[in-house]
Amino acid sequence: MLDYIRGQVVGKSPTRLILEVAGIGYLLHIPLSTFEKIPNHGEITILTQLFIREDQIKVFGFATAEERDLFQLLLSVNGIGPNTAIMILSGTTVEDVKYAVAHEDAKALEKIKGVGKKTAERIILELKGIIKEITTSPPGNRDVRQKALVSDAVMALVSLGYGRSVAENAVSEAIKKLRTVDNVEMLVREALKYKA
Repeated sequence: MLDYIRGQVVGKSPTRLILEVAGIGYLLHIPLSTFEKIPNHGEITILTQLFIREDQIKVFGFATAEERDLFQLLLSVNGIGPNTAIMILSGTTVEDVKYAVAHEDAKALEKIKGVGKKTAERIILELKGIIKEITTSPPGNRDVRQKALVSDAVMALVSLGYGRSVAENAVSEAIKKLRTVDNVEMLVREALKYKA
């Protein structure tokens, strides 16, 4: 329906962004993670999610597809509305939420403002089967570049005839051995040493 907006940044705060498009100012509600990624001025493209209720229409904006995907997943959890989902994204990273869900770490989710014990347990219960990507290291130790390298390495192994789960395990083991990864070739070379 409304996938993205491209426009000039007119103003931003940690929770709001105003974009001007063809003389119209659009107010978008954003998480803190998006606020940190967008410039104060200039033209940007921001991913959006339209939320319509009987008494209000809101547009939520996200700097990355991962943020929007997690926002949509959180909305699917019983009892979580858009404001709570935005607070979760503002209180932690996408990686940290995925890691907490994958490892059933309710305590980590409870540390986020607005998330109590029951909500944390519900998020884990309802999203554990959906969130497939399990981080190979504790939260905060991976960056976007490494994530891309891991994905590329897994794809390279799959194209060499490895099954996907075997490729993921091999890459995971290679990361543990290497500790730091600079390029895909290095990661694939190390991963090829591991047998299923």
